[in-house]
Amino acid sequence: MGISILIVDDDKLLVEKLEETVNWSGIGIDMVFTANNIRQAQKLLEEYPIEMLLCDIDMPQGNGLELLEWIRYKKLDIECTFLSSYANFAYAQMALKLSSREYLLKPISNVDLETALRRIVGIVQEKHQKQKKQEKKGENEKQFWEDLLVQCLQEEYWIERAKKSGYCTPDETFRLILLRVLEIPDKEHYKKEISLYNFVITNVLTEYVETTEMKLETVVHVSDLEWAVVLRNHGSAMGTQEELAELRTCLAGAFPARFCMYMGKPAVLDEISKSRDQLEEMEKYVVPDETGILYETRWSFVERDYQEVPWKTYLAEMERSDSLAAVREKLQEYLKKREKSGGLRKDFTSRFFEEMIQNIYVYLKESNIVFGQIFDSEEYETKRREAVLSVVGAHAFIDYLFDVLEGQKKNESRSDNVVEQLKDYIEQNLNEDLSRSVLAGKVFLSEDYVSKIFMKTTGMSLPNYIAERRIERAKEYLRGSSLPISKIAMEVGYGNFSYFSKTFWELVGCTPNEYRSRQK
Repeated sequence: MGISILIVDDDKLLVEKLEETVNWSGIGIDMVFTANNIRQAQKLLEEYPIEMLLCDIDMPQGNGLELLEWIRYKKLDIECTFLSSYANFAYAQMALKLSSREYLLKPISNVDLETALRRIVGIVQEKHQKQKKQEKKGENEKQFWEDLLVQCLQEEYWIERAKKSGYCTPDETFRLILLRVLEIPDKEHYKKEISLYNFVITNVLTEYVETTEMKLETVVHVSDLEWAVVLRNHGSAMGTQEELAELRTCLAGAFPARFCMYMGKPAVLDEISKSRDQLEEMEKYVVPDETGILYETRWSFVERDYQEVPWKTYLAEMERSDSLAAVREKLQEYLKKREKSGGLRKDFTSRFFEEMIQNIYVYLKESNIVFGQIFDSEEYETKRREAVLSVVGAHAFIDYLFDVLEGQKKNESRSDNVVEQLKDYIEQNLNEDLSRSVLAGKVFLSEDYVSKIFMKTTGMSLPNYIAERRIERAKEYLRGSSLPISKIAMEVGYGNFSYFSKTFWELVGCTPNEYRSRQK
């Protein structure tokens, strides 16, 4: 690893002389950067891995002591040597306080300067060696945890070896945390997003544990959306529930996706594998609650038995009542009771929703309504998948299903009535978002079904109808107002002026300006 130095002095001739005449390679320095003021120096220090600084103190645009103070504030690991024209005691005292290695006076011979710099090069090289040893140690420790937690290979052998090597004492405790991302990353940016998750998890955890009696031992990427975090106890307590909740809050503030943390209990090294198995079982079966934290110590209290739901009674109530609110509330209460009894299990939640959807199919069949007419397939599948990923998703899925059913119940499902409703809404909201999803939501039907019945009833597609109505409204503005054409475009829902002009020309046969001129 090469060593780099930055020379900072407002005397450009001196900087050039030092750069050309000092035997840099002979003293172990591979790269020399130069700057003539603090601003230039700060920019270089932020962009390049510079390890040594040779700096003047008195400079017009800020002195060298201020630069070193900035370096210490930024926590940059840089060895500093001051080269000053003044034997100023206050300067030397301040330089010492800021951990400067040398305070040299100008003029100085190249021989004396090289001698002083060679000593500092030795210090930097020592750091490099320590860093290599630390990195090697870190790699070995990470490999140990990967073998133990991911590969599950020769667990007893590796644990015994770790104890014999002095890695930990027999009674020292660790806490294992499994972190699971609940949202599937965008396929197009999958690798980039996973890399971002890695970075955020490691950095936030490292920064957080500095304020506690815990130490971040390692972060192991178990699978695409799962990480194993190992904390080591360095004090009397192994992270209170308040601290762990605060840890999740810190992560949530920086993390770009929804996630859940499965918290293992403090365990000696021999018990870590057992803790891992417990957490993996929790991850497989437990639906995360609103806190996003599940504790190994509470896993034994989660209810195992499935309580039958009186679906026939609910179905009869749905068919004879004008409102579905009562059934919705009973289903929400069922989930809440299960949560209070120890938590929701994924297998039970899946079964509950399968039964509920089957009964909704029956309910719709009795009303001569096809499921796909009112539920958009993509939105429905997304909501259903999220229903077993978290308690929040489970309650949201019930609300989603019953919102659509309530809307359908209030809305007469004859095609001509639906089309009239759509036309009225379009006419009143030409300057708003009139996407297919918005319009389908207004009549509580699926997007595909709305498009089909609109085309069947009017002989025109929704996008074409909307474009015609918008251009007709624009023509009214052009005939009866002096509004700028760009303003008219926005008034009829076109944020893109070029697209408005193109559509106008296609439907009218001239540009908006030409149309206005002809009317005048």
